[in-house]
Amino acid sequence: MLMQPEKIFGDRVGSAEKLSDYIIALNGAAERTLSAESSPNPAAGFIVVAVRPGGKSKVWIDFSPAVPLALEARLLGSLQAVTPVSVNGGVIVFAINASLWDAAPTSQQSPQVAEWQQAVKQAGKPLEVGDIVDRVWSSEKNR
Repeated sequence: MLMQPEKIFGDRVGSAEKLSDYIIALNGAAERTLSAESSPNPAAGFIVVAVRPGGKSKVWIDFSPAVPLALEARLLGSLQAVTPVSVNGGVIVFAINASLWDAAPTSQQSPQVAEWQQAVKQAGKPLEVGDIVDRVWSSEKNR
């Protein structure tokens, strides 16, 4: 799910094939991490990914029910270790709709990342998703 207009992706990524290859690599990393889980519990939601110029990426997870913190940490680590697609001119943001261990698909239309909701609340006005990501990412000291 593209979380910004398609034109932004076209301008910043340039190639749908490159973005597709990155998403496939993310899916592979997630599958490897999740397959090692010894006590899986069904969950559904989104893996949200932002990529900045310079090869920087940030991932958020929005599952219901929430996955255990240790699993979330392993999953985030494996996803953020994937070399991101090259982007120019600003951040891109997309989400992967995921169902874990035969969970029913989420009924949410889009991710509800808690840090993002807090950033919008602090801004006191609606924000474009790229602006939200920049605010949250900056507040985390560019991790």
